[in-house]
Amino acid sequence: MSKRKKEELEGYDFYDDIDELDRASDAKAKANANKSKASRKRRTNTKRVTFPLALLISFLIIFIVGFSAYVVFRVDVIEYEGNTHYSDEEMSDFLFEGKTPNSLIYFLFGNTNIEIPFIQKYDVEIKWPNKFYVTVYEKPIIGYVKYMGSYMYFDKDGIVVESSTELIDSVPEVQGLEYSSIVLNKKIEVADESIFDKILELAQGFDKYDLDVDSIFFDSEGNIYVYVGSVKVAMGNTDDYSERLFELKQLYSKLNGLSGTLYLDEFDGSQSSIIFKKDN
Repeated sequence: MSKRKKEELEGYDFYDDIDELDRASDAKAKANANKSKASRKRRTNTKRVTFPLALLISFLIIFIVGFSAYVVFRVDVIEYEGNTHYSDEEMSDFLFEGKTPNSLIYFLFGNTNIEIPFIQKYDVEIKWPNKFYVTVYEKPIIGYVKYMGSYMYFDKDGIVVESSTELIDSVPEVQGLEYSSIVLNKKIEVADESIFDKILELAQGFDKYDLDVDSIFFDSEGNIYVYVGSVKVAMGNTDDYSERLFELKQLYSKLNGLSGTLYLDEFDGSQSSIIFKKDN
């Protein structure tokens, strides 16, 4: 049927001919397309507005969280224990580059294996949120020898634990040792290894009696001489230096300003066995 009567019935459209139907369909399709385009444009505009806003909110959240973490975990107290070679301030310079650390950042990213001269190791204990307790373990140095322009510091076993151009006043120089070479972290090769036991005993005695000794000298026969200022103290060659060290402590204050040799190598407990000879 080429023609039909156009009527409206219950929401349906009726057209008189096919051409009119096609035109109506095209108009409706165009209207729908425009509506869809407008809808997409609104969504695009919404996205353009929403994305910067979301980005700004994200930055604000990150800033607030970061600032809060900085304030809350900012370390206010650092306590050190076991450090005698370096002051607390010097240790902080080594460990934290002189800056105020953050406990959270240090816990997550901190370098806990920094090599520090004369320090064997250290432990950092975090007391959350803003306190550090640092335990320092220093290398057990009992003496040093001069070698190729450096001070080679060794421990009780004769192992060289540190090579430095820095001179530690409290550590005595050891002279008279015969060796061909010295290697860091290796034992000093000497003919008589018991010599290190004697150095250890002397070093412990110096520390016990608070004796400021400049150097220790071993002669070819194993006799020991201790230098205190301008006084040379003959300690002899024995298996036990405890009595001679104690006697040196009793005489130590009297040696100030003197120059000569104090003979304790024949000390037998009597005052008559002690001889002091002044330099000419």
